[in-house]
Amino acid sequence: MLLTLACGAEGLNLTEATRVYLVEPNWNPSLEERALSRAWRIGQEDPVTMVRLLMRDSIEAEVVERQKLKRKLTQLLFPSRDNEIAPEDRAALDELHPVIS
Repeated sequence: MLLTLACGAEGLNLTEATRVYLVEPNWNPSLEERALSRAWRIGQEDPVTMVRLLMRDSIEAEVVERQKLKRKLTQLLFPSRDNEIAPEDRAALDELHPVIS
């Protein structure tokens, strides 16, 4: 089955899938995570392999780099209980505070 991220991230249960190929990175990293979770649902009995196809020095590579920055920002803004904020991250967060408040 071949799906776009927009279709694969909504309301599907794909526990028969054992491989997920990402060929179109999205600006929103949580959309990719939701699409991947369709294969890693309750009832999945086999290991699931995720493969990202990405060309070096492409716009897609830039999107993936932006995803990493967004994930880092999310971790800074909403740290988990077992995820202590490092002093250097606290300084970066303090710099961002006027922008986001």
